[in-house]
Amino acid sequence: ATMAITFEAYARNNGAFKAARPMPTGSPAGIIIHSTGANNPNLRRYVNLPEICGENPYKNYFDRPDSNVCPHAVIGKDKNGEVKAAKLLPWNVCCWGCGSGSKGSYNYAPAYIQIEVCEDALNDRAYFEEAFGLAADLCQRLMKNYPTIKPGNIISHKEACARGYASNHGDPEHWLARFGKNMDWFRSLVAPEKQVRITAEISVGQSKADEVSAKLRGLGCSVKTE
Repeated sequence: ATMAITFEAYARNNGAFKAARPMPTGSPAGIIIHSTGANNPNLRRYVNLPEICGENPYKNYFDRPDSNVCPHAVIGKDKNGEVKAAKLLPWNVCCWGCGSGSKGSYNYAPAYIQIEVCEDALNDRAYFEEAFGLAADLCQRLMKNYPTIKPGNIISHKEACARGYASNHGDPEHWLARFGKNMDWFRSLVAPEKQVRITAEISVGQSKADEVSAKLRGLGCSVKTE
């Protein structure tokens, strides 16, 4: 059996879990990637499952009746510092994740699965790569389970806002940018593009040949001169 990418930590006291509003078509139209906006990479801050996440004495996780936010999953560090993904809601139930924009909300119509990645101080490349790598694996698994999700609909909160279906947030682009990445990079992790081979024949004056060859090699081309 394939190992589950997520462990179940249902936020049973959260209003979104209690409402259990089914997604309109029964399956998600896409996935939104969020990041938390706070320097706390520990799952226990957001997820109430002490045996895996550790104890949160403040009890300000999503699993409480007065929380008006709840994503489907949260990615961060468990009590041993390992990066894991906690599932807070069933995938086909509407979450309370992105607020709304001028055209409506991806919480409901169309409904998107929403994944929250716990931010740290945004300067640890190893944690960044592990957390977003796990998010990409989870997106791949969800696309297998829900063929309705297309790679173009795996978007950030910022992109959801630009489409008019979420509140005005800039996450997680500010974090991706710290490491020279963007959401196209993330989508390419989830659904790598098919590689296409292009061969071309170019004639240039002899004096330019070395310069042009060097430029092409710099782009990753293999060059034969005759």
